[in-house]
Amino acid sequence: MKYISVDRVVSADLHTVWPIVSDIGNYADYAPNIDQSKVISGNGKGMVRECSAIKQGRWSEVCTDWQDHSHFNFLVNTEADDYPFPLSYLAGKWSVNTVGVNQTLLRMDFEFEFKNWMVGLVGFPFMKRQFLAICEELLDNWERDILATGLRVAQNCMQLAAHLL
Repeated sequence: MKYISVDRVVSADLHTVWPIVSDIGNYADYAPNIDQSKVISGNGKGMVRECSAIKQGRWSEVCTDWQDHSHFNFLVNTEADDYPFPLSYLAGKWSVNTVGVNQTLLRMDFEFEFKNWMVGLVGFPFMKRQFLAICEELLDNWERDILATGLRVAQNCMQLAAHLL
């Protein structure tokens, strides 16, 4: 089994971060390697999401754990006939944790196994480098929207305060 983890602290509170990170149906708006994502069925644990990448194909995922304002996990259906990657197992956990005043830690943990051990041996260093770059861009995109949301909230509060005075 192979593991990859990526994290980042963003300057926003958990209640600003969670709605953006947990917007499962719009994951493709943030993940640079995914062209489309949509919730096929359910909500929370048991939810099924379908993702696609034009050059690679499409796949489905099932949510195996969901804790509001904390984390969610997905297990990818790697056994589907149209699954495009050389993996026999892929699971991910996305989590958020308050680490200070207006400081939230975003973390993504992935575990996977290659269908062929030789492909894994040779391909893992390349895949890891590529995957980390994708995750960093995803975090950049989330952070951009999180900070923009926080700024809009602050501006609205200031306008309300000015109106009340």
